[in-house]
Formats: sequence, C-alpha cells, structure tokens
Amino acid sequence: MFGGLRGFTSALRLRNRRVTESGNSPTMRRLAVALAVLSLLAGAGTAAGAGGGPPQIPRIPGKWSHVELNVTIKRVPHTLIVDRGKIIQITTTTLTLREPDGETPTIDLTDQTIVTLDGRPAATFSLRRRMTAITLRVDGGAAVRVRATSF
Repeated sequence: MFGGLRGFTSALRLRNRRVTESGNSPTMRRLAVALAVLSLLAGAGTAAGAGGGPPQIPRIPGKWSHVELNVTIKRVPHTLIVDRGKIIQITTTTLTLREPDGETPTIDLTDQTIVTLDGRPAATFSLRRRMTAITLRVDGGAAVRVRATSF
C-alpha cells in the first residue's frame, strides 16, 4: 500500500532533479518577484488614494444602526460615525434616516460628499426616500460618504 506512494515521490524527484536538488525553481523565483512588484505597486496606489480622499465606509458585521469608531489616520485621532437606515427625507444639504432602532438622525451633506448608488458613483439628487443608506461622518462633521441601494 505505501510502496505505491514511495514510487510516486521518487518518480517526481527523478524527473525534476534540477528543481528538487536545490529546492529552487527559476520559474517560481520569477513569479515570486513579479508578485512582490505587483503588490508594491498596488500598495503605492492605495496609499496615494488614501492620502487624497476620505476613508472608506468600514464593513461592520451584524445588525447595527449607529456605530462610532475611534481610529488614527496619519497619526491623528478621529471618530468615524457610521449610520444605517432607510432614507425618510432628502434635500440637497441634508439626509434623514430612520434607523432600525427607531432613531432618526439628520446628516448634513456637502458638495464634497461622495455618493454611491448600487455600487456606482452617483449624485446626491439620485437619492430617494425609502432607499437604504449607510453614511460616514468624520469627527461629527457632514457626511463624507453615502452608500445607498435602490429599492
């Protein structure tokens, strides 16, 4: 029973002596270098994007309606305020939500607020009553991001 397994590994070592003797494969080494370069480039792009825009809305598991997170961004402490609920009123400057716990916060909006609707960039005027929305504010200011889903 185990004799077949021994033969299997022996055959692989014999056919791939160049790789198994040194433990290194030139192809795998090139692949590792290519992946390292790609990850560095991706990290540089993320860092450049993070420096110029507001933070992303954090993924928060479970059922919630209002969360305040204390974070440090570029060595400066901030409070991220995340609200989730149904839009019950919308104007060009404010958004009012009905949260699952019954609270109805009114969140200020600015022309700098980044809005996404169903995962795509959108304008504030695209938002409608009864849509589900998640808002992100930093340090109690106006919403920096609104992520909404249509009916």
